[in-house]
This record gives sequence, C-alpha cells and structure tokens, in this order.
Amino acid sequence: MRDQILVLDTLQRIDMELSQLEKDLREYPEKISAYESEIELSRKKLEASRVMKQEILLSKSGIELEIAQNEDLIKKADQKLFEIKTHKEYEALQKQIADTKRKNSELEDKLLEQMVKLEGVESQIAKEEEELASKENEYTGKIAGYKEKIQELKILYPPKKDEKVNIASGLTPDILSLYERVKKRNGFVLALVKNEVCMGCYMHIPAQLFNEVLTLSRLIQCPSCQKFLYCEEELKSEAKTG
Repeated sequence: MRDQILVLDTLQRIDMELSQLEKDLREYPEKISAYESEIELSRKKLEASRVMKQEILLSKSGIELEIAQNEDLIKKADQKLFEIKTHKEYEALQKQIADTKRKNSELEDKLLEQMVKLEGVESQIAKEEEELASKENEYTGKIAGYKEKIQELKILYPPKKDEKVNIASGLTPDILSLYERVKKRNGFVLALVKNEVCMGCYMHIPAQLFNEVLTLSRLIQCPSCQKFLYCEEELKSEAKTG
C-alpha cells in the first residue's frame, strides 16, 4: 500500500493547490469590486460637492443681483427726492430708501454667508479631488493586477483539474471514496505518526496499528480523526526509490 499512500499524498497536494486557485478566483473579483466601489464612492462624493458649489454660486449670484437692483432703486429714489414737492411724499420716499438699504444690509450678510460656504466647499472639493486621484492612481494598478492574475489562474485551473483526475485514477474506487470523505470532513487526509501518536489529532495509536503503519502493509486510518496514517521515514524512502 506504499504506492497508495504516495498517490494520496500527491492528490492531497493537488487538492490544496486547487483549493487555493478556487479561493483566489473567488476572492480576486471581490477585491476588484471593492476597489472599484471605493473609487466610485469618491467620485460620487466629489460630484455631490461640485453640485453643492453650483448651488451656492447660483444663490450667491441671485443675492448679488438683488443687491444690485436695490442699489439701483436707492439711486433712483435719491434722485427723485429733489423732485418731490410735498413733505408727505418726501417722508414716504425716505422710508422706502431706508427699507431698501436695510434689506440690502440683510442681503449682504447672506452674501457673506454664501461666500464663506463657497470657500469651505472649494476647499473640500480640492481635498476630494486629491483623494480621488490618489485612489485612482493606487487602485487602478491593483485592479489591473488582479485582472491579470485572474486570467493566469483561469489558464492554470483546467490543467490542474486534469492532473487531479489523472492522479486519482491511481487509487481504487473505494480508497478514492474514503479520500473524498476524509477531505470533506478534515481538509487534510494524511497524518504523520510519531511515537505512536497521530499528529493530525494528537491521539494515541494502539501499538498494533502503529506497527502496521510502519510496514505500510495496508492503509490505516486514525481511529479518532479518520486520517490516513503514515510514517515519514517510510514515505520518504518510497518517494526516493519511486
């Protein structure tokens, strides 16, 4: 049964390689998606700030226009003061001028608020543009790298699957079935025995079973973890002669 142990050892190695390939093929697209989401999130954040800037500019322009219109009204009213003949009309026009000036004072306060907001959002936009550029510079390269790796893995995977089928053909159907069950349960299917102890689960192996492992006269499974047991020296010796 030494040859069967060697086949199991090779098959386990191939399955570990396949498992890693499958893990990478599953995780790399997730990483690409995460990087793309980060970039898209930064873009949306920047776009929202730019929209906010346009809204502030629009509001600022509206206030400036209203102030200019009021100043024009004040100017015309000042000129009209010299044409007024009655005291009542004079007082009414003076009140209109005072009200318009008061309104402009309030508008100027609002204009100042908008200018402060504009300064803040422009600073925010500059920061977000820098952050976006940094992410695009860093993540674009990583995304390209992962996409390249995915293509490489897709090339490597089919031959590795074929190799498994080829190696598995060296096992009898019953042993192959046992192998798959143990792999599904434990991941690893082989366990080294040292000093009558299974290194897979650290349980003591009865002396009689341990002697059979040493001779490899038949496949022995650990009574506890069910892994196939082997002695490192015997396996190395068989690998060299094989």
